[in-house]
Amino acid sequence: MFEPRSKLFVSGDRLDGLEDALLSRPDALSIDLEDGVADQSKAAARDAVSNFLRATRLPCQVWVRVNGLSSRQLVADVLALAGAHVDVINLPKVESASDLAIVAQLLAHIEMVEGAGRTIRIVPTIESARGLRNAARIGASSPRVLALQLGAGDLTASTGMDRSGPGLDLMRAALSLAAAEAGVPALDSTPHDMPDLTAFELDAIRARALGFRGKSCMLPQQVSIAHLVFGVPQSTATPPSV
Repeated sequence: MFEPRSKLFVSGDRLDGLEDALLSRPDALSIDLEDGVADQSKAAARDAVSNFLRATRLPCQVWVRVNGLSSRQLVADVLALAGAHVDVINLPKVESASDLAIVAQLLAHIEMVEGAGRTIRIVPTIESARGLRNAARIGASSPRVLALQLGAGDLTASTGMDRSGPGLDLMRAALSLAAAEAGVPALDSTPHDMPDLTAFELDAIRARALGFRGKSCMLPQQVSIAHLVFGVPQSTATPPSV
């Protein structure tokens, strides 16, 4: 499975935005059940996403960002995806290699029941100082790990570092080195408040210079810029159909 140059977020409770999102032709579409969905809407969003992905095969890599281990939503989120067309589980707020174990076990159960011979991958998001310290072990903890994702918003907020200053470069470099040690690519994040496409391009160029291979996109207009900056997907020049 290739690592995406662009990963475009769509909220799980706003699936009506999928058509416009797909017009930008992202390498991956990340359907969000976590921060983008209010607590009172999470169960309804989970049902809507699972039903949609069982009935629909999208023309790109499909990620679902589930809720984290401390949310009481994780098990229900993952099990709801049984039989769905999903390639990657994006697990937020990962702090240790053991955090991946429950998700890996749930996915193994889903795959065994389905008997479809597929392997659903995991991308841990690193969003804390502890997670960053353990990032290399996290990346190497399971063959399901496709990449390490930087969660710069929570990481900078939790450390008091400036989201756009030298602290971000330090975090990016640390995650890039950890990913290289684990033998997986590093993927960058993007602030929600970055509608300026020139600023997005400069931010992507900076991430590329620090070893990142792709970037989250919050707006469809950012996708083509990510493709330009990060070039042809590194694992394969032709993304497979999902």
